[in-house]
Amino acid sequence: MKKEVLTYLVCPHCKTQLEIQNIEKKEDEEIMEGKLFCRKCKLSFPVTKGIPRILLGRNYVLRKETKKNFAFSWKKFANIYEDPRDFLNWIYPKNESFFRNKVVLDAGCGTGKHALFASQFGAKEVIAFDLSASVEVAFHFARLKKNIHVVQADIYQLPFKADFDYIYTIGVLQHLPDPEGGFKSLIQLLKKGGWSSIWVYGYEGTGLVRKVIDPIRKNVTSKMPLFFIFFLSLLLNLVFFPLAKGIYRPLSKFKITRRILKILPMNSYILYMSQFNFYYIFNSIFDQFIAPITQYFHREEIEEWLRKAGLKKTIITNRNDMSWRASGQKPADSLIS
Repeated sequence: MKKEVLTYLVCPHCKTQLEIQNIEKKEDEEIMEGKLFCRKCKLSFPVTKGIPRILLGRNYVLRKETKKNFAFSWKKFANIYEDPRDFLNWIYPKNESFFRNKVVLDAGCGTGKHALFASQFGAKEVIAFDLSASVEVAFHFARLKKNIHVVQADIYQLPFKADFDYIYTIGVLQHLPDPEGGFKSLIQLLKKGGWSSIWVYGYEGTGLVRKVIDPIRKNVTSKMPLFFIFFLSLLLNLVFFPLAKGIYRPLSKFKITRRILKILPMNSYILYMSQFNFYYIFNSIFDQFIAPITQYFHREEIEEWLRKAGLKKTIITNRNDMSWRASGQKPADSLIS
């Protein structure tokens, strides 16, 4: 933990700015072991392995399973996100130049690779948080940059000031028991004039996934030992990968064969995935099977979230005919708290 992050940290209970109570171990600029303290309500929070663990202990449905499964995933696939193309595709229409000099919140950061991209694109400060132990992987990358800070926190009880120019959350809300509640919690942290981007699974275009794959996930794989799902996903990718690379991708090359591609299932999604390597696609399959909670959203639901949050200049676009990207700006004269 770098001391600079204290500028943005507050007690999740009373919103008083947190202070360093004691430092037990330090490595260069990083406080590795210590304690944060709230003078008002007298709560304290540990800093362990360089990460502030600012959790109140709230226990919502399937929290332990969600934390455990995705922590396993992020640790196994820590190095897959070397290419920023997917990140920029998720937050479209935002681009690299948008990040310059902005204070950014990465909500549900996983391995922290997206935070690293944001830093490389010129962000002033990047605060990345996650509920799971994946923050330990993210901290490994955060140490490479002076302006990246990693915090373990709960999206429903966030320990941050409303001081962010840009907040993004990618593939997180659909795995929450209360997705809209998580979205509202994030929007409250935007500065006036700040922007938010989300990416969620769509209801439209996902009939095959919802009717075939999702029941298997819900009733079978999400309850299996993770090592078994890992090898099952590997076997499935031995089929999916050559299908994407050897059939879908070649069919997209010529006008006459594109007609065939259009009638194949999940054509837009599989064609998009065909640009990535074996390990990247392997992770996508694995993640599909491990989530205890997965929800799918109609476009109208996302529109309603943005409207109720008071966001303006909203843009909602379809991604690969299976999901929604949405962004909006908190008005400069906003009264939302």
